[in-house]
Amino acid sequence: MEEAIRKIIEIEHEAQNLVAQGYAQREKIRLSTHEELKSMEKNIQDMADQKIIQLKQASRRETDEKLRKIKENTENKIRILEEYVEKNRDSWENQIFSRIIGR
Repeated sequence: MEEAIRKIIEIEHEAQNLVAQGYAQREKIRLSTHEELKSMEKNIQDMADQKIIQLKQASRRETDEKLRKIKENTENKIRILEEYVEKNRDSWENQIFSRIIGR
């Protein structure tokens, strides 16, 4: 009978050790999962930050190109107007002079 009680106590200690190991394993898995999740979140944030940088750069390039075209177009229009004014200057001066002196 004494042997049976010792065996039961021994089995109980082994069961408690297994339960303690199970809890320790569960905590280890929980911490590992938590760290992996943090790592994944950081990777996602890094990728998002990189994508934002790329989008800003692309937007800036597009804006610069549009501004360049607007400037070029405006300069062309100014050049055309200056040529028109230069071409018609003498005629306009004569018309103004004629109006002033009443002819």
